[in-house]
Amino acid sequence: MAGAQSAWGIDIGTMSLKAIKLRKDGDRVQVEAFDVIDHDQPLSDPTINRDEIIRRSLTRFLDRHTTRRDAVFVSVPGSMAFSRFVKLPPVEPKKVPEIVRFEAIQQIPFPLDQVNWDFYKFQAPDSPDVEVGIFAMKKDLVEEVLANFTAVGMSVQGVQLSPLAVYNAAAYDDMSNGKGAVIVDMGADHTDLVVVERGMIWMRSINIGGSHFTDALSKSFKRPFDKAEELKKNALQSKYQKQIFQAMRPVFADLVADIQRSIGHYSSSHRDSRLDVVVGMGNPFRLPNLQKYLQQELKMDVVRLDQFKRVNADSKTAAALNDNILSLPAAYGLAIQGLGLAEIDTNLLPVEIARKMMWKSKQPWFIAATALIVLGVASLGAKYYSASGAFDKMEKSDTAVSNDAALGKFSAAKQKYNALGDSVKASQETAENFVKLAEYRALWPMLTMDILDSLPQAHAAAGAGPSSQPAPLNIVLTRIDPVFSANLSGVSLTGGPATPAPANANTNTNNANNNAQTGAVADSNRGFIVTINGYTTAPEGWKVIKSQFEDVLMDKAKHVAANSKPYYFLPEEVYSPGQVIPRPTPGANPTGMGATGVTTPWGGTGAHGSYWEFFVPDLAGVHPTTAPAAAAPGGLGAVMNAAQARDLPGPVDAFLSTRDSASTPLLYDAYTFTFVFKVHVK
Repeated sequence: MAGAQSAWGIDIGTMSLKAIKLRKDGDRVQVEAFDVIDHDQPLSDPTINRDEIIRRSLTRFLDRHTTRRDAVFVSVPGSMAFSRFVKLPPVEPKKVPEIVRFEAIQQIPFPLDQVNWDFYKFQAPDSPDVEVGIFAMKKDLVEEVLANFTAVGMSVQGVQLSPLAVYNAAAYDDMSNGKGAVIVDMGADHTDLVVVERGMIWMRSINIGGSHFTDALSKSFKRPFDKAEELKKNALQSKYQKQIFQAMRPVFADLVADIQRSIGHYSSSHRDSRLDVVVGMGNPFRLPNLQKYLQQELKMDVVRLDQFKRVNADSKTAAALNDNILSLPAAYGLAIQGLGLAEIDTNLLPVEIARKMMWKSKQPWFIAATALIVLGVASLGAKYYSASGAFDKMEKSDTAVSNDAALGKFSAAKQKYNALGDSVKASQETAENFVKLAEYRALWPMLTMDILDSLPQAHAAAGAGPSSQPAPLNIVLTRIDPVFSANLSGVSLTGGPATPAPANANTNTNNANNNAQTGAVADSNRGFIVTINGYTTAPEGWKVIKSQFEDVLMDKAKHVAANSKPYYFLPEEVYSPGQVIPRPTPGANPTGMGATGVTTPWGGTGAHGSYWEFFVPDLAGVHPTTAPAAAAPGGLGAVMNAAQARDLPGPVDAFLSTRDSASTPLLYDAYTFTFVFKVHVK
């Protein structure tokens, strides 16, 4: 992506604020300024107001430097964010974003509308395998970070994970010298471990940092934290050097064990990996013997960062920069990204916040432009009024009449265009529904199986008729219709098939209540309203369906943390028994059946009768085109003509209307039902 000519990278750590300003200088960069500002108190202290401490440090930074004309990129700890690395199947490049979005839905443990997320595609030069890194952070956490910059009047153009900023610095400066490397960036509270190999990356955060060494000394020597910190920094000059290192030895061992586990995990998923060197950075690497200890235990070369290779700086700045080099890699990588030179250009800055900050930074220009416009309008005002008097005295010319006619035509065309707007909007909503159905197509086979498996199916004994035993509870589904909604909580299911509510409706009461009842972690407000139409053969059959369907379906995909499916259900179903199609009686004309009741045992007032039109397509898979033949003592003649009977794909016993002219037809009453429920997509 295109970058600015100059950029600040600001890395706010537990103990201090680190910042560096770079400017493009050919194929290198020029260090314009840098600063390291210690916080008034460590941010790890639970008794302090973190935001207040950070804002004080930012204020001191602004007292020394200006960022008005520069891009500003800031870091967030890797431990506050979510990262996953996924190998993709061979696909066309244009389909990668679609697949990544599907993976993001599966991998990120929050709904996508609650996080800022981005991805980057990795591919080794000599390998066809494609791997993507998915990086996400909850929106409220990003807003908390940015609130401190907004409070001191700073505009931010980018938010990057600290380990990715370190990777960008290492890649730009080739800190691994082209070898497979493990970058170990130690902070005060945690250590970022970044594996760099042949254009690929893998990272992990380890909960061991410099403060853990200080805590070990504080407990061993029974000193306050600040005194133990001084003891750690001056260990080489202390007469208790041996005791100091002995007290810190357990922390050294834990750190090595975590690094070994991380390297082992990476190697198990990348069989052909070859890691040759460990690059150490961060102020804890000032500890004597840490570099030597890691090299002995890891059986790898361990080098400590001592310079930035591709920067220019004057002699005074270069000397000060080298003194602070261990604490600056993240800030360096952020500034590299601000210049548009970073390998990984993911950005977790919310779009809406980016727009606000951009507007704020350009407000002075708009104010100046507004002043110029006001002056221009004032100068034109006098000319307008002088010309207006002359125009009023003119009679309407032929040209004016022609213009009026043209304006009339334009107005009529505009009205037609506006009338088309509603039609276009409806088409857009229909298209969006199809798009969402396609986007979530992977879950439909699973969902359909859950629906079908949840329906009760009882079958009567073979040959039993309605006169010998109650009607069997057979269930036939005639339609399953899904409609996508971005705001399920705003949809009411009362009264039958529902329609989606506006996406910006603010009605989350139902979801909140259900969330409290089911013990779920978080609600998803998007998904589908599914309408199922069908019929059953028992008068109270729909109640049985309601009871068992709800119990079984809800058990298959409850809204609980243990549910591994990509969707869940809430008990918001609405059932209705629907229309009743009565059983016909030979020799009588039931109400509503018309004159065809005797000769057409299928009943109904249509050309073929309700049974004929409603059941034959379901049972036989065909749509007869002519009316049944007249009633006869048994046989197919009472249902359809011989030509139609030959076309049936399966057994035809279901269509026998009578056993003899006086018996009850072999048809049961049918009770239709409509069942509406919501499917929440995670």
